[in-house]
Amino acid sequence: MFDSKFKNTRIPQFYFLPLSFLVLIVLGTIFLKTPIALNPGATISWLDSLFVSTSAVSLVGLSTVSIGEVFDFPGQMMLLFLVQMGGIGILFATLFAALLIGQKFSLTDEQVIEATIGKIKFVQPLDVFIYACFFVFFFELLGVILYLLGCINQINYIGLPDSDGKGWALMVWDAVFHTVASFCNAGFSLYPEGFIRYKDSPYFLILNSFLVIVGGLGLITFINLRYWYFWKRNSMLRGELLLQTKITLWMSSILLILGTLLFLGFEYNRTLDDIHGFWGKCAASFCQSANTRTAGFNVVDFEEVHPAVLVGFLFFMFIGGGAGSMAGGIKVTTFFVIVMTVWFVFRRREEIQLFQRKLSSNLIRVALMLCFICIVFVVVGVFSLIVFENDGFALQQGQGWLGIIFEGVSAFGTTGLSTGITPLLKSESKLILIFLMYAGRVMTFTLVVYLMRPQQKSSVRYPEGYLSLG
Repeated sequence: MFDSKFKNTRIPQFYFLPLSFLVLIVLGTIFLKTPIALNPGATISWLDSLFVSTSAVSLVGLSTVSIGEVFDFPGQMMLLFLVQMGGIGILFATLFAALLIGQKFSLTDEQVIEATIGKIKFVQPLDVFIYACFFVFFFELLGVILYLLGCINQINYIGLPDSDGKGWALMVWDAVFHTVASFCNAGFSLYPEGFIRYKDSPYFLILNSFLVIVGGLGLITFINLRYWYFWKRNSMLRGELLLQTKITLWMSSILLILGTLLFLGFEYNRTLDDIHGFWGKCAASFCQSANTRTAGFNVVDFEEVHPAVLVGFLFFMFIGGGAGSMAGGIKVTTFFVIVMTVWFVFRRREEIQLFQRKLSSNLIRVALMLCFICIVFVVVGVFSLIVFENDGFALQQGQGWLGIIFEGVSAFGTTGLSTGITPLLKSESKLILIFLMYAGRVMTFTLVVYLMRPQQKSSVRYPEGYLSLG
């Protein structure tokens, strides 16, 4: 009964997320091309408008033009609207996936209900969507307030150029734009040099890191932490952290620390040399590590970064953030499942058991399939970029081929970091990046929804076959 219902009514809804993102991208492209969106005397091609719109909806942050110099206030508002809708769309997709996979929405199973929602027997999608919107606007409002406090107290605040005596208005818009972009993990900035201007301000660096990290944790993690009363001794009243929450928090912390140490170790006497004090360098390294996996704000000029750091950051961008979050990549949970699968196979264990829970074989297959398909997309995309940019200006920049590879992985991982070659790319390469950004945002989630459906059981059983491996 369930299979028939799934086949008849739920498969058509499967295409809702990719199509809705496409519609949003098209509408954004048209508006960003209109004169009302542009500064006086500024122009933008249809391809660049499509590129920026796709980057905004996909929460990437790559841009072929300078946002503050090309777009006027209406254009910047539209850009921020696209980012916000792209972020809320991902949260809505989390609910959509749960509805698509199961007959009723109960946050996947009884364990999740008990640990996350407490005494509520059944959770309606509208209730969780309200939770999601609350978390989004709460953290964004908090970020704006803290950003403005830093601006008012002049904590190394530079701000936007005030040419019309609208200092306060520009300060508020500065805070709103960068807060939303940070929380939604879209590395757009109104500053031509990005967050480099704040590399000597630990206050703004830590605030940006906080918003980026929170935005990359995921909806289920938010709700679980909301109902986890860790200070209570009674386990029944305290609640329980879900397996997904534990893995997301542990993996995010480990990757943040590793990224900070990598960047600090190689860049201490290079791009971080002009930052005052050891702790100032640590704050800049931590901020760059937080942005590398998810958002894409740059604290230093990545054209001057050590190649070893770029190679290491390729893996961080590919992994990404938490499932069902604003972040991209294959997600930390997928990476963790793959690593644990390798570890338990090496130890010759029949089952993968973590935190007193057993991972299902279907979950392992989905993780491996997702990782494999993402690798194929990245390899094909990077190969295409190399073909088209073989004699282009982008190849002549400081990082050479590594910069082009970095650009492709950044686009697919929806990170937004760049070595500065984005405006120099050929039209064909820009189209490839547009496809990679769109695929990196909607493909991973869509694949998970598709692969996590109930499996079709075969009525025919064949004898096992054996192959020689290695």
